[in-house]
Formats: sequence, structure tokens, C-alpha cells
Amino acid sequence: MKIFCSKEALLSGVNAVQKAVSNKNTLPILQGILIKAEQQSLQFAATDLEMGIRCEVPAQVVEEGTMIVPAKLFTDVVRKLPDTSITLEEREKTITIGYYQSEIVLNGYDPDEFPLFPDFFDPISFTLPTPIFKNMIRQTVFSCAMEENRPVFTGTLLQIEGSNVRLVATDTHRLAYSLAEISNPEGSQFSGIVPAKTLSEIYRLLRDEDEVLTISFSQTQVVFQFGLIYLVSRLIEGQFPNYKQVIPQTCETKVNLSVKSFLEAVERASLLSRDKNGATIIRINVEKDELRIDQSSELGKISEQIGIEMEGKDVMIAFNAKFLIDALKVIDSDQIIFELSGPFSPGVMRPLDNPNYLYLVLPVRTS
Repeated sequence: MKIFCSKEALLSGVNAVQKAVSNKNTLPILQGILIKAEQQSLQFAATDLEMGIRCEVPAQVVEEGTMIVPAKLFTDVVRKLPDTSITLEEREKTITIGYYQSEIVLNGYDPDEFPLFPDFFDPISFTLPTPIFKNMIRQTVFSCAMEENRPVFTGTLLQIEGSNVRLVATDTHRLAYSLAEISNPEGSQFSGIVPAKTLSEIYRLLRDEDEVLTISFSQTQVVFQFGLIYLVSRLIEGQFPNYKQVIPQTCETKVNLSVKSFLEAVERASLLSRDKNGATIIRINVEKDELRIDQSSELGKISEQIGIEMEGKDVMIAFNAKFLIDALKVIDSDQIIFELSGPFSPGVMRPLDNPNYLYLVLPVRTS
């Protein structure tokens, strides 16, 4: 195998697939990146057996072939290369990297040991613009659980019904829901739990340009294709909870307020609100067209007042400040409706001008 390509192309390839390289001490081959040269392009691939990423970059192919390079070392070397034409040559599992009058020789792996990517035959699929799906990920994936002892909560529910796609994430303390319209002429239906790691990687790789994202799925796997990138991931086994049952259909209090004002007030109050367990709990009092946050601790005290429009009963309620901040940072609207039903019922945030997103957060009981 022998090719010529730019440093930029090499770096683009390794950066695209590096998050799929296994960081566990399992099979040594999983700590490598497959590089395949054919038809004037280089194909990069990596997998940890849970997620795999493949991409293509342009190259001048002199001799077709395949090599497996040690991922971390090869990436570090490429980053240090000069901005010039680079030669890659493979002979008997050694990789020679040439530039100017210099060269670096790395020991590689046997390409025959690299696991094959699954082939999808006549898969169910649908398409949507990449900016829409990227924003759906941004507004939901942060609500996934970090603890792996409950796997279904470490992923996001991806649900297809008719012309709608939904993403729903919950760690049982909060829930984020986002909906968008899709091109689904065949009326495909699907419901599966995609690992948060996979969606975070999709978010990283998706550009803000108006590309088309194709999502295909089987009973156990999902594939995302956009541009020259192909990402396949296992789905999480298990039953996602019935999220519709936990979203209140009515409320006792509706609060219309500024996202910016609320976010800034909560962030300031949280500086003085850390409890003995490290959580930042803030107490909110809604009455007479005013939302007030009064907080005191051994660090000091703060009193925040925000002008609001309200309907319904006065209410006093406490929340984990981080859970409020996380949601307010991803809501694109200027105003939200905050629906409350007393100190022990969940609060629901809805952007005033976007009926396709909501965020539910459970209150905290305080003495």
C-alpha cells in the first residue's frame, strides 16, 4: 500500500474516528485505526465493538491496500507533522510516514484481525436535516444518567412515528423531550435506546451546514450517515419508561418569564447554595407577578427578584440549581412558560414559541 495525501486530510480522518477507539485493555486490535486505500481515497475506521465510525478523505493512491495503525501514537505523530504532502507506505505490518527528506516507521497490526462493520440489508431508514437533529441532541442528551447500573437511563429514546422523530432522555430526576418532523415516506416506525456516548459523538461530528442525515436501524443497531461519515452503534437493551405518564397534563401555576433573567439569577444564587452533599439547592417563591429567590448559607446570602406574568396559585418550591441551569442553557427561546403544581410536584419548562420541546424537573424536599 502506498498513498500521498495532505496532513489536513490525515488529521481529519483520525479526528473523525478516534472516539470509537477502545480505551479498555481488551483486544489490542481495538486500539488501532484501520486505514484502507482505494479509488483515490483513504478510508479510516475504528470500533470498540459498541460503536464504530468510518469516514473517507481524499488521497492520491499509488498502490491500494489496508493497514492498522496504533491510534494514539499515529494521531500524535500526525499532529506533529509539517504542513506538506505526506507519504504513507505499508510493508509487512510496518507503516512508513514520509515527509520532506524524513520518515517515521511505526509497527502496526494485522488487518485481518480487525472486526468487520455490520452490513445493513434493506434497513428501515429516514432522513432529516443535520442542524435539526444536532439541536435535538443538544437539548436532550445532558439529561441522561451517568451511572451504568441502570443502562436504560444512560441512553436517549429515539422514537419514530409517522412524520415525527422524538428524542427523550431522563435520569429519573429530570426529563428532556424534543420533537421534529422528518421525511418518512414509507411510514417506518421505530423505538430504541441510543447510548448517550453515541449521540454525543454524532453531535461532535455533525456540521452546522445543511447536510442530510440518514438514520437506519435494526432490532439491535442504529446507523447514522452524513457526508462521508458512517457511524454504527449498538442499541441499549431494556424497556424505556413510559415518559408520557410522568408529564403533567394540568398545572396550578403558570409562570411566563425571561430565560436570560432566570438563568442569570439561578447561577448567582447557586454560588451560595451548596448543601452538605455538594448539591446546589435553591428555593423559589412565586407570588404577585414576581419570582423571588432568597438564599442564605454560611457563605452569605442573596435575594433575587424577577418580574413575571403568572396565572394561578402562589407557590414555594425548591430545585437542584444545576438541573435548572442545564435546561435554561439549551433553550433557544427568549421566554419560557414554567408550569408548577405545588412544592412536591414536578415543574415543566416549555419555550413560549416552541411547542416541540419540554423539560421536566422534580423538586427537592427541604426542611
